[in-house]
Amino acid sequence: MDLYTDTKPQGAFSALLADQDLTHLERMLRRFLSCDSGGPALPTSYWRERIATVIGQAHLSPTQIQTVHRLYLYLDIAEHAGRDDTTLPVAQAACLV
Repeated sequence: MDLYTDTKPQGAFSALLADQDLTHLERMLRRFLSCDSGGPALPTSYWRERIATVIGQAHLSPTQIQTVHRLYLYLDIAEHAGRDDTTLPVAQAACLV
């Protein structure tokens, strides 16, 4: 019987990697969901998959979980606005929080 069913990495290095991934995703979402990006980028389904990958790779801290929720909120607002792959300014989404 396997006593170690949770194979996610733990510790400071894992937290650092998760922070870097979430920071990168937030930066990219700000760029691609803003009007400054010059048009459509990637569909929201792509971003959801990327976020889910980060969630699946590490134990997240409460702060990291808040970041994940914020990223999902940005995507939800973009989809609700009918802009599945384009131009919702993230600054506007942040104002709705």
